[in-house]
Amino acid sequence: RGNRPAFSPQDYLVPPPIVVPANIRRPSYVGSEGGIPRQMGQEEYAEVKSEKQIGQMRSACGLAADALALACEVAREGVTTNEVDRAVAEFVVARGGYPAGIGYYGFPRGLCASPNEVVLHGVPNTRPLESGDIVNFDITVFYGGAFGDCSAMVCVGDVDDDALRLVDTTAGAWLEAVAMVGPGMQLNAIGDFCTRFAQERGFSVVAEFCGHFIGSEMHMRPNVLHVPNENALELLPGNTFTIEPILLEGGCAEIVGPLDDGWTYVSKSGAWSAQWEHTVLVTRHGAEVLTTTTK
Repeated sequence: RGNRPAFSPQDYLVPPPIVVPANIRRPSYVGSEGGIPRQMGQEEYAEVKSEKQIGQMRSACGLAADALALACEVAREGVTTNEVDRAVAEFVVARGGYPAGIGYYGFPRGLCASPNEVVLHGVPNTRPLESGDIVNFDITVFYGGAFGDCSAMVCVGDVDDDALRLVDTTAGAWLEAVAMVGPGMQLNAIGDFCTRFAQERGFSVVAEFCGHFIGSEMHMRPNVLHVPNENALELLPGNTFTIEPILLEGGCAEIVGPLDDGWTYVSKSGAWSAQWEHTVLVTRHGAEVLTTTTK
């Protein structure tokens, strides 16, 4: 692969984010020292959402999904991830939402853009997308008192078969994991499944980063691991959380980071990675994907 390194801060600038108008409702971390969210109560652990909260989640998740669709549309060969971020942030603000990346623990932009060997938390910059790149756009919005969180892969131009297989396998892991979800399922079944699914197809799963419950805050407890773990929490109708496995080429899932920008993680081996993410709601009979477009 002849694609230029995706992380090269000496070559690419990180321009400032858009200015969010004062009338847009802010999440709890905006304006706090270090961009730290509010302290959550024990009663919010594995929170079962009320009908009102589920309605708020639907609205926020619909906006996040629409913003993600825009990112995937804008991302083309020659376009920079900075340009994608700006288009998405302006869209979210125009709809009355807050681009949730801005200021979260000091993050400098609205979304994460992670091409090729960048595993996650890539900061949008002035590197133009190249033919052959695969890039994940991770978009979270705050709207109406709730968060919506989703991500997708974009294949730019002529992508090689191995990279396409990585992208498709990761999507398959996510789809089949969601199909398992329902009331009474133990949360750690997701990690067992994702790891087995990936390994059977020659890929590895990143252990250090995971999904999470979500609602009035972006990252709520418990976490949703994609590797084997001991959290046998039984899911209940009204639980809302993300499923977002990250797969790497080959059998080594070791990652390095954060790098010099304080955010970016890359694969240790230089292998490429892929991720898909959506917010799901546990229903009486299974699961509903909330981050679906409103169009």
